[in-house]
Amino acid sequence: MSDYHIERLNDNNEHKWEEFNINSPEGSFFHSLKWKQLFENSSTVKTNYFLIFKNEKIVGICPFIENKIAFFNGLIPMTGWGHYNAIIQDFHDLSVLQNVLKDLQKIKGGKKYISFICFSTLHKEIIDNLTDFPVYPCRNDGNIILNLQESPPEKIWNNFSAGKGQRKFIRRFDKDLFRLKEVKTHDDLILFYKYYKENINFLKGKFQPFSHFTDLWKMLLSNELRITFLSKNSTFAGGLCMITYKPKKTVYFLYLSLNRNLPNTYHPSYYLFWESINWAWNNKYEKISFGAQQLDENNSRYRIKTDFGGKFEGIYSKMIPIEKLCSVGFKCKDIIRKVI
Repeated sequence: MSDYHIERLNDNNEHKWEEFNINSPEGSFFHSLKWKQLFENSSTVKTNYFLIFKNEKIVGICPFIENKIAFFNGLIPMTGWGHYNAIIQDFHDLSVLQNVLKDLQKIKGGKKYISFICFSTLHKEIIDNLTDFPVYPCRNDGNIILNLQESPPEKIWNNFSAGKGQRKFIRRFDKDLFRLKEVKTHDDLILFYKYYKENINFLKGKFQPFSHFTDLWKMLLSNELRITFLSKNSTFAGGLCMITYKPKKTVYFLYLSLNRNLPNTYHPSYYLFWESINWAWNNKYEKISFGAQQLDENNSRYRIKTDFGGKFEGIYSKMIPIEKLCSVGFKCKDIIRKVI
């Protein structure tokens, strides 16, 4: 086997992490150390970041957070925002993961050794060919990505179906004199957050604390964060928080804020997505990431994102017990479902 080994992220190798992320085709803002800091500021969950080396050359990065099931201590991806996969340059070398897992068997999370890993990758063959460890199914989702080089705004508009009414949904807000505004003040951010929280509650999801949004505002430069909202007088329709990442020429749609009490003739997400796509195009960005999404063509959020030309890119995740006792416990599928 090739000489693969891992190193925990530290002050001496963090520059290697950032350089690898920027230069990797799979790299993203959510693999950057700036996002790690933002996450840690708004969460009590402990992060565990590892670099993979082949001899002395870095060939992969693995961002994890700690998670506990029953008596077992483990590592799982930082799910929720998309782009949580490990990045492995030598994904054709199927011995990479074998070596990484063997090294992780020696790692302690808190005071206990790691018992399981939920490993995520864009390359299904890495996990499918794992032989030295048992593998159990886990939730698989992915991201919806719009390539603006292939589908510029004009093409998107022309491809809208007359029967579905996307153009009508977008034009209605202009016709009814709604206006788009960028968040510039603390009061604007409070208003955005109010309807963000309302939207997450409607979806029965877990919302971020308001401090997370103030951290975004404080820690990101003005050209890295764009938050907009759509309103008419005192009527708030919706808003979109996005992160821009110049190294990858990518805009990430991060949080959607929606007034769920609007008449059902209004569909603010269509207008917000359309305006932001045009903004990205005009500012020379090449990709839009609509964020984490399960592969479900019957899901309304999936359909809206693909209406705009987005294509699903799967992330493949498997639960891998690296301790024998844990392997016995994971034979119960209900336990695995509680992990992520």
